[in-house]
Amino acid sequence: MFYSEKLVEAFAYAMKIHKNQTKMGHPILSHVLDVVSLTIHFGGDEDAVVAAMLHDTKERGPTSVIEEIREQFGEHVAQIVDLCSEVAAISWSENRTRRIELLAQMDKAALLVVCCEVLSNAKRLLFRLHAAKDKISIFTYLKKKGGISGKLWYYRSFCDALKQLPDYPSPVAYELQVVIKELETLIY
Repeated sequence: MFYSEKLVEAFAYAMKIHKNQTKMGHPILSHVLDVVSLTIHFGGDEDAVVAAMLHDTKERGPTSVIEEIREQFGEHVAQIVDLCSEVAAISWSENRTRRIELLAQMDKAALLVVCCEVLSNAKRLLFRLHAAKDKISIFTYLKKKGGISGKLWYYRSFCDALKQLPDYPSPVAYELQVVIKELETLIY
């Protein structure tokens, strides 16, 4: 069983930052905990799991978050969270291109957290599309995130970039490819 005082502290910190926040109408913590679960499942070390717990805090918290994370959880965790975060000053597509370009520079822990976040998002989109009686509301939400074609471009490009890495294939990369193929089948 995976247990860490640092993870318990990260959970409390994430709860404070994400209080009452939602993503697609659901508590953001359900996504955060899914990323944590996937990171543990795929063998993440303590820093990776703690960073997974904190991966959305920079985007959704005060500007001092990265410094607070650095002080409380260490430099490595802060670096991973920073790599997982969007840059507010650039567009959705520029953020995705930036993330894809950064994959080759990431260490194993950061790469795992980023892959688990993308896998969580792709799975949630797939399940929502399967369950939706009204897919229009999902497509409307996705318009601000590149639309469905933009999402699929990102997921495909992300997987293509993973294939270029020395540790490819990995179990998380394989799962991501399966989910993306199913998304493409469902949409096209």
